[in-house]
Amino acid sequence: MKIKQIISAALCASMAFTAAPAVPAVQTVVAADATIEDSGLDIDYARALQYSIYFYDANMCGTEVGENTRLSWRDDCHTYDAHVPMHPMYEVTGTNEDGSESKTMREDGGTNLTQEFMDKYKDVLDPDGDGTIDVAGGMHDAGDHVEFGMPENYAAATLGWGYYEFKDSYVKLGQDDHIETVLRYFNDYLMKCTFRDDDGTVIAHCYQVGEGHIDHAVWEAPEVDTMVRPAYFLTADKPQIDYVVSACASLAINYLNFKDTDPEYAEKSLDYAQALWDFAQTAIEKNSGGSSDPAAGDPLLSDNGDGPSEFYASSKWQDDYCWAAAWLYRATGDASVFDYAYKIFDYYAASGWVYCWNDVWSGASILWAVINQEHPELDMVNNIRKAQGKNEYVFDNFWDDDCVGKILKTFQQKVTPQGMVFIDVWGSCRYASAFALICAVYDKYHNNGVPSEWSEMGKRQIDYILGDNDITYKETEKQTVLAGRNGEHGKRVFLCGYDPTYSVMNPHHRAASGLTMAEDPREQKHVLWGALAGGPDNKDAHSDSTNDWRENEVTIDYNAAFVGACAAMYQYYGTDDMAITENFPPEETISEEDQGGSGYWVEALGLDKRNDDGTGAMEISLKVYSGLPKPSKDITVRYYIDASEVKDPSIIQALMLYDQASVEIKGASSEISQPQKWDRMDNIYYVEMTWHDCTFANSGKKYQFSVGFYGKGYTENNVYYVYDWDPTNDWSYQTLKLGEKSDFFAVEDPPEVLCENICVYDNGVLVGGIEPDGTVPVVPDKTETSTTTTTTTAPKTTTTTASGSGKYLAGDANEDGDVNMADSVAIMRSQADPDEFALTAQGKKNGDVTGGGDGISNNDALAIQKFEAGIYTELPVD
Repeated sequence: MKIKQIISAALCASMAFTAAPAVPAVQTVVAADATIEDSGLDIDYARALQYSIYFYDANMCGTEVGENTRLSWRDDCHTYDAHVPMHPMYEVTGTNEDGSESKTMREDGGTNLTQEFMDKYKDVLDPDGDGTIDVAGGMHDAGDHVEFGMPENYAAATLGWGYYEFKDSYVKLGQDDHIETVLRYFNDYLMKCTFRDDDGTVIAHCYQVGEGHIDHAVWEAPEVDTMVRPAYFLTADKPQIDYVVSACASLAINYLNFKDTDPEYAEKSLDYAQALWDFAQTAIEKNSGGSSDPAAGDPLLSDNGDGPSEFYASSKWQDDYCWAAAWLYRATGDASVFDYAYKIFDYYAASGWVYCWNDVWSGASILWAVINQEHPELDMVNNIRKAQGKNEYVFDNFWDDDCVGKILKTFQQKVTPQGMVFIDVWGSCRYASAFALICAVYDKYHNNGVPSEWSEMGKRQIDYILGDNDITYKETEKQTVLAGRNGEHGKRVFLCGYDPTYSVMNPHHRAASGLTMAEDPREQKHVLWGALAGGPDNKDAHSDSTNDWRENEVTIDYNAAFVGACAAMYQYYGTDDMAITENFPPEETISEEDQGGSGYWVEALGLDKRNDDGTGAMEISLKVYSGLPKPSKDITVRYYIDASEVKDPSIIQALMLYDQASVEIKGASSEISQPQKWDRMDNIYYVEMTWHDCTFANSGKKYQFSVGFYGKGYTENNVYYVYDWDPTNDWSYQTLKLGEKSDFFAVEDPPEVLCENICVYDNGVLVGGIEPDGTVPVVPDKTETSTTTTTTTAPKTTTTTASGSGKYLAGDANEDGDVNMADSVAIMRSQADPDEFALTAQGKKNGDVTGGGDGISNNDALAIQKFEAGIYTELPVD
């Protein structure tokens, strides 16, 4: 299979500047025949495994993203998490009607710890003595950027579990290095967030960074986020051991995965796992009697109001405890970890939820079954009976229909008409893939590693996800067009990027979208390789819409079991023609028709507000975008005007109307200059916008301003002169879309579009747009740094009789003996200012490559660009 991919960076940057200077921009970016080769199979577990790991590269957070991610469009973000202020996150601002204190979150965040606690343990929390706490790192939860403890711990443990059980698949396919990078990123963060004293005792553990309601109100790339991100900690006084033991489980698995290849690192992981386990034991002993006040709840359970809120409200800790006990036993051989677990193990564990972040009983039950099978001397069944006061008739074996067997058969009855295990509409694919992983592990230990009816059923889940289905499409007409679907039903692949035609295209993910809101109907900027979309409803219907967070959300816990399930399916059902994609992922640049390259560009809308008497102004609403993962903070934007109709240009005024960044970003400010003379052309002026203390590009913030004049001009010899304000001759007006005032406030369907003649500068250097004399940004030479991709491009030929100055060479407008972007720019400059940038007669003849002798035009410049890109194979063009 050949998947159409994105054009090279040089082509993309150059194609952004193809509009005729005298008319509105019309983007004509065409996908070159750049391809990546894959196996061509519709169902390919090798490729599915490879792709699904990459989702975690998209969700890395902190100060080490750039050196770990394999995606060029991600970089360090939320670096200020390394400096969480050491004060309570809330401050008292008044008194409520009931007499309670009214509290407001501080602008710089803080923690949920008391000031007394932070002062007492300052040396533990702040070992470098800078007055702040470092909790930078880890993984964003989903399409948002909060780091929620329960799904993060679950994802880390589940990825490790899949690697532990089916490592041979990863190694054979060369994916072991990648999965180990991801596992280290998860588990290093769990250790970093565990604060221990000199004796190794856990003093505090950070279980969440960021606050859901604050985070969900902003749709932008994580690299430009400036929102407040408070940090939430548990302590001995508020142990919340579901966080503690789930982190312990992941670290114990991490030990097992690295003990043979990196024993020092493995021992560190185990040391932290043991410390967290000891913390949990102490908490259980302290709270063994439970609370005497039922309204107070379980003192060992998470305080769901303190951080996770309604987003990830944990309902129990006992399953996490038994899960962690099993892994700690596997890591240490210490059977005492089961002493308390025997009392709380639920052998009727099929609660209605398959293995997931809030219910790991299925995983715990299988692990206990395996341990009991391999170590009969532990007598685990009888120990549970004794600890819980049960007789010998309760259950006989973990594999039977009272325990693991019941789990499998329960979910066997919960399927869609097409055979997908369906537990809930919110992320249905995660449950189906978790069921597949459970089935595969079951057969590994209970069927001698041979796939049974259960693995067959698990295989059905993965095949369904990879497109063996007939889905009813639920998108609206607009969303259907966006998704490339125009029928009522058909195949759909729920793994992003896996199939060029049928894969989900609009996952709910801020970083990948490159847009400013979930409701933006345009194509997303980045391919979110390997992300598992939420999934269909119970009638096999699905909405591929960014703003559908139930069916098209992507999260770190959704992907976790899918990765391991793909490894299992490859081990059980893999064939020789299944293969990973080489040179993956492909180099990614922007090629959408409404965007301007991988550097910087402006999307804008204009209002013509002239009055009948000739006065008035142009009002412009704009946003600045960049294809770079970390845009510069030294960005300025220029709007160019032609003042030839105004006797005294000083009468022209620029006025800021609205700056969303200043309103929404703490400390941010902006300014707009009055018109300044441009030194390269007569009568050309510009107004320049500058932003301070924020990254404006990619922030999704609007900036609105006006330029023009009001009143009746000025007095000369006691006579009032009125000068017509003519914006239509302004350079930046030429590519500006005009609209209505209501468009300035549109939300659901952003009206701003690419405006090539509004220019972007980085520290004074042109990096986006076309200047009035035709100057375009210099495209960096990416030859040495670009990722290798497999490409196929037709050979290029030109009609030539000779080369060099004064000779005919089709396309050689500047007569330098070569045909390239310089010729296209030469033509555009000659059209913009024929006096200063005139072509010779031979240059015009050479450059006239379209129309059969109808004269030089910007169509010729565009044709030369397409020739340079390999889209046209010869010049002249018929």
